[in-house]
Amino acid sequence: MIATYDSELLRTLVSVSDSGTFAKAAARLRLTQSTISQQMKRLEEQAEQPLFAPSGRSRVLTDSGEVLLGYARKILALNESATVAMRHGARGGVVRIGVVQDFADTRLPHALRTFARRRPEVRVEAQIGRSRDLSARLEDGLLDLAIVFDEPRMPRGTIIRRLRLAWLAANDFTVPSNGEPWPLVLFDGVCTFREKAIATLDERRVPWRIVYTSPSLSGLNAAVRAGIGVTVRTSEQARNGIRVLGGRGGLPELGKAGLKMLTSSETLPHPAEELVLSLRAACALRAAA
Repeated sequence: MIATYDSELLRTLVSVSDSGTFAKAAARLRLTQSTISQQMKRLEEQAEQPLFAPSGRSRVLTDSGEVLLGYARKILALNESATVAMRHGARGGVVRIGVVQDFADTRLPHALRTFARRRPEVRVEAQIGRSRDLSARLEDGLLDLAIVFDEPRMPRGTIIRRLRLAWLAANDFTVPSNGEPWPLVLFDGVCTFREKAIATLDERRVPWRIVYTSPSLSGLNAAVRAGIGVTVRTSEQARNGIRVLGGRGGLPELGKAGLKMLTSSETLPHPAEELVLSLRAACALRAAA
């Protein structure tokens, strides 16, 4: 028999995970701690396995609890989207979009301005993130469309523009002496541009070292403007104290990166199709507004 999970219990599970303890979750949800405990016991009964294990004076999620937590977040997100769609559908509906930070900083404002003039009654829910994360959210049904950077493991989509990759540095950055390693400012974790930078330097036998990492593009730009190293992004990011180094100091060419549009299905709701047109028009601009 397939278990049917109570959304109220799933919401409590998420709150317990986010707040760290049953007591803090109780305060956040305005419930008693005993009520939280009872709800989690009922959820364990629905799951037919323990979701929490003792850890000192507190309790932590088991492996099964972590798995259910991931699904709980998706179920609640979908439930919220369905509620919003039903509530506002007659007035235009909702379009859920995900875009990489580079696009959000440069071309998204123009696309949103154009779309808002055409369909002011439509609500746009935007998520800014990394290409692989946005692709996963699209596959999970949490986005209608996404604009990401193309890579070999990316799902099929449509290339809407190719942007030149460049080595970027502060206007007053001092190029390392001959033979000295290049200081790199890169995203932490998995990143297409990080992989591209390191692979290209290794292929040309250019010495390098990582001096700074960050999970956000604004964090990278701050370090680059501080002059502590160079990074790899699209040439459109060269502004506000950041310039393109070009071939100075022996840095190799990086080629281009494709911006790809992914959609949740071949046939999108009409508002989403209109937003696609606005996004394509923004990509056709010679430079960001």
